[in-house]
Amino acid sequence: MSELPSGVTVVTTMSPAGPTGMTVSAVTSLSLRPALLLICLANGSGTLARVLQRGAFAVNVLGSSMAETSLVFAQRPPHERFAGTGHRLHDGLPLLNGAVAWATCRVTITYPGGDHTIVVGAVTGAARHGGDPLVRHRGTYRPLG
Repeated sequence: MSELPSGVTVVTTMSPAGPTGMTVSAVTSLSLRPALLLICLANGSGTLARVLQRGAFAVNVLGSSMAETSLVFAQRPPHERFAGTGHRLHDGLPLLNGAVAWATCRVTITYPGGDHTIVVGAVTGAARHGGDPLVRHRGTYRPLG
């Protein structure tokens, strides 16, 4: 599946200990009416547990200059991911500075998906800010054009 280019996102939520999130490439628009998104999170991830506990999440579409942010949220321990990462809250969910678009969602249903859980969210808010998204293809970040 590395032959299929994908956008790079960071899925975030808020926990009692503060903001949390992880890099996620398995994000899809599921429905326009109603507006639904689908994300897939590893069963053992702390982010999945906190998304389910909170019942809500945000999808931050990373901009082309945000490769380092993608790596931070993929590789650093969870308690270090927001250190030095600019963000703001919208409806109590962390939105990353520099994202080219974002959507906030309320969890509506989950499905088992092997070693991942498929989480369907009803979109509660969204915006785009323009710019080129970060794209991953064949294991590397690539320009869109």
